[in-house]
Amino acid sequence: MKSLTHAAALEAVKAIVADIFECDPASLHETTRLMTDLPCESVDLLEISIRLGQACHIAVDDETAFLRSVRLWAADGPQALAAACPHLPEARREEIRLQVSASPALSPLSLGDLAHYATYAAAQG
Repeated sequence: MKSLTHAAALEAVKAIVADIFECDPASLHETTRLMTDLPCESVDLLEISIRLGQACHIAVDDETAFLRSVRLWAADGPQALAAACPHLPEARREEIRLQVSASPALSPLSLGDLAHYATYAAAQG
């Protein structure tokens, strides 16, 4: 996709996730967290990555897209998190930073975060 809107990317993410977890896409929302709200495991992230790349015609950097080092980035401060996650809006980065500090064991990764990543990656070419 040359120009990918956030809404289109979110619909693609929801369709992929709904298919993988055999659920109704209408039950999924921008704030649905992959590792907390769904029975997502690391092997599922690989499938999501491949399918997201195909659906949105982007290269997926799993480290960034799936916020793999988010605890380290957040611990280094807002600037480090912004540098590592330029695809996320500032308000979302702050929300993630607070979530990680409050509940370090839980992954904050949401479907909306993946949609933001896809939109950003598509715009980068």
